[in-house]
Amino acid sequence: MAAGLLRDMAQKDLGMERTIPPDVRVIACQTMAPELAALGVAPDRMRLLDQGLHRYPQELRQELARTLEELESQAAVNRVVLVYGYCGGGLEGLSPRRANVVLPLVHDCIPLLRGRAPEAPTADAGGIFYLSPGWIEHGRTPYTEFLYTRERFGHDDAMWTAKEMLKSYREVVLVETPAGLSRAHRRHARTMARLFGLAYREERGDRRLLEDLLTARSRPNILHLNPGEVFTIECLRRTT
Repeated sequence: MAAGLLRDMAQKDLGMERTIPPDVRVIACQTMAPELAALGVAPDRMRLLDQGLHRYPQELRQELARTLEELESQAAVNRVVLVYGYCGGGLEGLSPRRANVVLPLVHDCIPLLRGRAPEAPTADAGGIFYLSPGWIEHGRTPYTEFLYTRERFGHDDAMWTAKEMLKSYREVVLVETPAGLSRAHRRHARTMARLFGLAYREERGDRRLLEDLLTARSRPNILHLNPGEVFTIECLRRTT
């Protein structure tokens, strides 16, 4: 049975890899690595950027522009898929010189994992703090921030800081993505919810929006940016 399951997974992954043309490359936040791998995107087709760049939109813009320019310099690359939301302005002003760029019209990565946009455009809509496997593995969650702050300043200061950060939230939702949920993912999310007095539940995500993005399918919340065109917040506002 195990061998059959592995064979089925390999066939699904190969199918997605065959669907993505050889002249396509992907730029993504590192927190999306588990999902992209689960969908069969080969490591040499991806450029993964550090999640910490979200804290500094200007630096994220610069790194995205630099990575895009690097890929455009490769004659074999004609399309670049950005697995990024607007991310607080990180995509503002992005403009390809030669390649076609495909990107989602969402505020952050959570709608890509939930498969729901723009109806639920942000990670923190409705008092819900969403977590995903990649965010737990590669990002900084309120729980990891709490542990870091506690080590430096003590339990009381760390708890006060975390409670201030989460005072508008009422529950933690762990999204089950194509990467699956491990015991460690659930333990992290449940511990965070319990520590900060929040409700906890799990939600099964929908992979179709992410698959449509990777294959450059035309739909209202996927933008095709041609060479010379510039992405601005107005592109996103037209869909929300």
